[in-house]
Amino acid sequence: MPAALYHFPTPAPTTCAACGQVLSGTYYVLIDRPERYCPTCIHTRPRCDTCGAPLTNQAWQLHDGRQQCNQCHQVAIYDLTLARQLFLETVQTLRERQGLVLRVGVDFRLVDAPTMRELRQHEIDESGTAPTPTRYERTLGLYLRQGRVRAIFLLHGLPRLIFRTTVAHEYAHAWQGEHCPLLTDLVLREGFAEWVAYRHLVQLGAHRAVARMLQGNHPYRPMLEIVLQLEAQLGTDGLMQYIRTVE
Repeated sequence: MPAALYHFPTPAPTTCAACGQVLSGTYYVLIDRPERYCPTCIHTRPRCDTCGAPLTNQAWQLHDGRQQCNQCHQVAIYDLTLARQLFLETVQTLRERQGLVLRVGVDFRLVDAPTMRELRQHEIDESGTAPTPTRYERTLGLYLRQGRVRAIFLLHGLPRLIFRTTVAHEYAHAWQGEHCPLLTDLVLREGFAEWVAYRHLVQLGAHRAVARMLQGNHPYRPMLEIVLQLEAQLGTDGLMQYIRTVE
């Protein structure tokens, strides 16, 4: 996700979180992050492929070419067993707290960036349509149905909370496939999936992540806002019924 930036005059001497130089003028911050960055680092340093923060000398290079900051790396999910456990926990919460029950289960796969790009391109080629917005302008997760096989693919190395958010979004697409297969409106389809992820974060008490969804500069935000407006008008049950019947 392109990090939302705010710049302020420096109120007192402090240092840039990336280069360590004293900030003597304007500095930049990311939403809900305490670090401050100098203009040079904001504009010239490579960014973390997960959170968008300027990389420091403690950055990590993943085997598929992605670069990750130390903060994301510390909470990233690399182990397949742990990833599957977290996937199942997230799905169970969606079933119990949001009522998103599937008649037919969905498989889970953990993949690297090249594989995800291939899957994404295959989806575009099969559908024959223009690509839809992806989470944070790169594909972190993908739900695909090929014949009787239905699976959610997630990038390895996602921080725990982003992992759960992405699972929730993609699981919502699997639910749509069963309960509202005629839903073709992009705004409602993607907005509802993002709303499911938003509600999941609310239930987890992840207030900062919730704020980022509402304030961040990402392509799903306007769609989420539309679905939140529908929820305010119809209520949660009314929204669910509307999504089931609208085309």
